[in-house]
Amino acid sequence: MSLKERLTGALKIKWAWGLLVPLILLGLAAITAVVDFCCYHGRIYPEIYLNEIPVGGLKFAEAEAKLAAELFSLEEITLTGMDDGVKTIPLSSLGITWDREKTMAAIRKAGAGGPGYAGRLRRLWTHSPLQLKGKLKVKTEILEQALVTLAEEIEEPPREAAFTVKGTRVIIEKEQEGRFLRVEELRRRLLAAVIQGRDEVALPIETRPAKRSATMLAGYGVDRVMVSFSTTVSPALPDRVHNIRLGASTINGYLLAPGELFSFSAIIGETTREKGYREAPVIVGEELLPGLGGGLCQVSSTLYNAALLANLTIIERSNHSIAIDYLPIGRDATISIGEVDLKFKNNRDHHILIGAELHEGQLTFRLFGPPMEEQVEIVSSDIVRVEPPVRYEKSELLPAGKRKLVQQGKPGYSVKTWRVVYRNEEEISRELLSHDYYQPTASVYQIGTGRLPTDPAEGTETEDSPQSLSSVLYVQAVRQGDREDLHVL
Repeated sequence: MSLKERLTGALKIKWAWGLLVPLILLGLAAITAVVDFCCYHGRIYPEIYLNEIPVGGLKFAEAEAKLAAELFSLEEITLTGMDDGVKTIPLSSLGITWDREKTMAAIRKAGAGGPGYAGRLRRLWTHSPLQLKGKLKVKTEILEQALVTLAEEIEEPPREAAFTVKGTRVIIEKEQEGRFLRVEELRRRLLAAVIQGRDEVALPIETRPAKRSATMLAGYGVDRVMVSFSTTVSPALPDRVHNIRLGASTINGYLLAPGELFSFSAIIGETTREKGYREAPVIVGEELLPGLGGGLCQVSSTLYNAALLANLTIIERSNHSIAIDYLPIGRDATISIGEVDLKFKNNRDHHILIGAELHEGQLTFRLFGPPMEEQVEIVSSDIVRVEPPVRYEKSELLPAGKRKLVQQGKPGYSVKTWRVVYRNEEEISRELLSHDYYQPTASVYQIGTGRLPTDPAEGTETEDSPQSLSSVLYVQAVRQGDREDLHVL
C-alpha cells in the first residue's frame, strides 16, 4: 500500500472519530437530561428558593406546607422606634395578605416542566440558584389609611423658642425639634419585610428643627423694660375683670419685629364663649349693653398709651363715643373686632417684646427692648366741656308732679391730644395724635303721672327734684322712636 493510500485511510478514520465523539457526548447529555428530568417529575427542581427559603427537591405539597409554616404564618408586624417602645400591628389592619395561589404558580412555572427545565440547565451551567419572591395582596385604601394614622400619631411639629413674660422678668423657653414619619419609606419597608418573612420594621422617623431658637431670641436684647403704662381695673364687675385678664394674657409675650404692624383685632380674634370670654358691659352709642368680651377696650386703651410712650407709629386708633373713667379724655382706644381696630407699627430698628399683666387691680403693659434715647410726653389741649342734656320720662309709678333722677348724665368733651418728644430735655417733635369728640349723655328724670295728692301734707316734690306741681302742668309729650320723652317747656 502506497504512502498516499495510507494517509488517506488515516484521515478518514480521524474524521470518523471527530464526528462520532460529539455525537456520543450529545447522546450522553440527552440521556442525562432525560434521566434528570424524570427524576424530578412531581418535584421542584433543585437550587430554587422562595424568599430565601429552599424549596428545591420538594414536592409541591411539601413546599406549600413549608411556606405555610415559615412564611405564610406571619400575621402581624412589630414597629420599633415609638416613644413608648414598640407597636405591633396585624397585617390585616394594613391590608396586606399573601397571595398563595400566585406564589405557588410562580414556583410551578420555574420549578417544573419544559420551560422550567431550561432554567434548570442554565443554572447548572452558571452554578447559580434561582431566587423567587412571594406574591402579596395589598388593599391600597386600607394600607394608606393605616399609614396616615401612624403619621398623625408620630408627627410632632417643632416647638419654637418663645418668650414668657412674668411682670418685669423675661424668660426664654428653649425650642424643641419636631419629628415626622417618612410615609413612602415606611410603605416600602413594610412590603419588603413581609416579602422577606421578617416580623419587625424600624419606623423611618426624621426630625425637623425649629426655625426660632433660644439663642436667636437671646440676641434680640428685649430683657429690659423700655416703657410701661398702667390703668386701674374696677373689681365691681367680675366678668369684665375676667375678660381683661384673658385679653392681656393673649397679648403677653408677643414679639414685634422691626417694621412689623401690630393689630389688636388680629391678635385677639373673635371673642367667643369657646375662648372663655364672658358677657360684660360694652359701650353702644350712649348706652352700656351686655356683650361678649366687655372690658377689652381697657386692654387696647392701656396698650395704646404704652405704644405712645414708646414713640411707635400709630396707624389706626378710635376714641369711644362717650368719655371713659379709667383714662384722661383723648387717651383711650376703642376696639370692635372686625370693625374698629388698634394698629401701630414698630418703627424702631430692634424687636419689641410686649408684656401684659393684671395684678392687684392694675392692668399694666410693659414694652421690652433697648433703653430709649428720647423721652415722650402726652399733652392735651383745646378742651371743651359739653354739659349733659336733661331728659324727662313719665311714670305712672310716681304720684303726679313728683320727679325722680334715674340716670346721672355725663358731660361730653372736645379735646386735642399731642405727643411731644424730647431728647436731652430739648423738644425735637410735636405730633397731633387726635382731635376727639365725646358726646354727652343725658340726665334722665322720671315725672310722676299717678293720682294727684289731695292732702297738702303729701307734698309734690322729691328730694332730688324741686320741680313744682304747677310746672308739671306744662309738660308736653314728644314721641321719639318707641319711647315718649318729656321735655319741660
